[in-house]
Amino acid sequence: MEQLNDAVSGVSGCAYASSPDDASWRARAGRAGRRGARFAAQLAIVVAVYAAGCALASVLPIHLPGNIVGMVLLLVLLGTGLLKARHVGDACDCLLDNMSLFFIPAGVAILGCVSLLEGNAAKFALVCVVTTVLVFLATSYTVMLVSRLLAKHNVSTTDGEA
Repeated sequence: MEQLNDAVSGVSGCAYASSPDDASWRARAGRAGRRGARFAAQLAIVVAVYAAGCALASVLPIHLPGNIVGMVLLLVLLGTGLLKARHVGDACDCLLDNMSLFFIPAGVAILGCVSLLEGNAAKFALVCVVTTVLVFLATSYTVMLVSRLLAKHNVSTTDGEA
């Protein structure tokens, strides 16, 4: 029986099904509970910053989307050190890993408006191509600029220590 359990536990992440009174099972359950609670707390922080961004956007004299204001607010909080990356890191990683799921409702809504797009398909395709190229170029130049700034910063830091 022990060989069977060893064989099962070594196959694609399968684990030996331990009894509920086993200490290792309790430890794993405790760690999973703590991870879940930490994730829920981090997600609550992200949602609170989003809500604060929406509230702030509603009182601004210019019209800005609340989610954009919330992202800027999150950037400011992280940049000033008032909020640490460890306070929101796991929740943000999970949201980024599953970002494609958030586009499904928008894609379905666009498919519902195909009749509106039929006459303007060429214009729509042109806008898609041009904006894709612009985003690609903006991202490329931003990465190059940040790389140069980091290289200069590293050179000035090592010169100051020598």
